[in-house]
Amino acid sequence: MKYIPYLLLINIIFSAPDDPLVKALSAMKAGLYRDALSHVVEAQNMDQTNPEVFRLKALLHEALDEENEALIAWKSCLTYSKNKLLKEEATVHIKSLTRE
Repeated sequence: MKYIPYLLLINIIFSAPDDPLVKALSAMKAGLYRDALSHVVEAQNMDQTNPEVFRLKALLHEALDEENEALIAWKSCLTYSKNKLLKEEATVHIKSLTRE
């Protein structure tokens, strides 16, 4: 009976996701935008052409009021995306950020 808490702790530790995007989304949902951004940068290092990584990075920079970084990330998202809706979203954000 005294081993149950240890087993639960080990289960929690080893069941944590290794995917940096999953970690970023979890941190983002918790309002930990800086932590989420560090996980997104880790994901970007693993895949430098994933438009979803740049989308999330741009959204986080916008939430942190870092317009220049957000603009760079949105432009990268636009460059690498083949999805029409994602390109439209990036274009809207780029226009919005360049008007300010």
